[in-house]
Amino acid sequence: MRIAFCDDHKNLITELDILVKQYNKQNYLEDEFFYFTTPSKLYSFLQTEKIDVIFMDLEFNNISEDGIEWSKRITMQFPKTIIIILTAYENRYKEGYKARAFRFMTKPIQEKELYDNLYACRQELLLNQTISFVRRGVPYDVLIHDIFYISAQSGGSELWTSSNIFYGDESLAFWEEKLPFNIFFRCHKKYLVNLSHVIEFDKQFCTLVNGEKIPISRRKWKEFQIAYMKCDIYGPNHT
Repeated sequence: MRIAFCDDHKNLITELDILVKQYNKQNYLEDEFFYFTTPSKLYSFLQTEKIDVIFMDLEFNNISEDGIEWSKRITMQFPKTIIIILTAYENRYKEGYKARAFRFMTKPIQEKELYDNLYACRQELLLNQTISFVRRGVPYDVLIHDIFYISAQSGGSELWTSSNIFYGDESLAFWEEKLPFNIFFRCHKKYLVNLSHVIEFDKQFCTLVNGEKIPISRRKWKEFQIAYMKCDIYGPNHT
C-alpha cells in the first residue's frame, strides 16, 4: 500500500510511522510512506501521485486546513482512496460521515485499533480490485467484491455476481489460486465462496446477503469457522 500521514504534530506522525512499520514487520508486509503537515499539500501531491490510505488529522493549527473539508474534496476526486480520520473529538464524527471517511481513529493512538484499521484497509483494497477475463471473445472486468461465489460445473465453472452469471472453462482450483485466499474459501468441493457476503452459517450451509445458501462440507466446517473469523471484512454486510 501507499500510505500518507497528514498531521501537523510531528510526534504523532512519528508514533504512527513506528507502529505501522512494526505491524508490517510482524506480517511480512512492505508499504510506501508519505508525510504531510497540511491537507492542502497532500491534495496537491494527489494530483500526480496515487495514495491508497490516508491517515488524516481532523484539526490543524491553521484553521483554514480543516481535515473534514479536505477529506470531502479528496473523496470526491479520488473515491477509491481510503481515509481514516484521526481525532480526539467524538462530537465531530457525524461530519466525518459526510466526508465518507472509511474509519475514525481516536487519539491518543491505540495499537490494537490501529492494527485493526490497517487490516481492514487491506481487505477493502483487495475487494475493490478487478479480475479480467475473456468469455466467447468478449472481455470482462469484474470487481472482486461483486463476486458472491463460484461453482464447479462439468468442464468449467460458473462465476456468480449479484446481477450476472459468467460461464468459463477455468476450474474451481484455478479461481481458488487466482482470488485472495483470505477472502474466498473453498467451503465445498463444488463451491468457492466470498466470505465478505456471508451473513450467517450453520454446520451445513452459509447464507449470503442475497439469501442464497451455499453448502459447507463436513470436513470443511472447522476451517470455515476459522477463515470467516479471520476474514472480518468490516464492510457494509458486517456489524
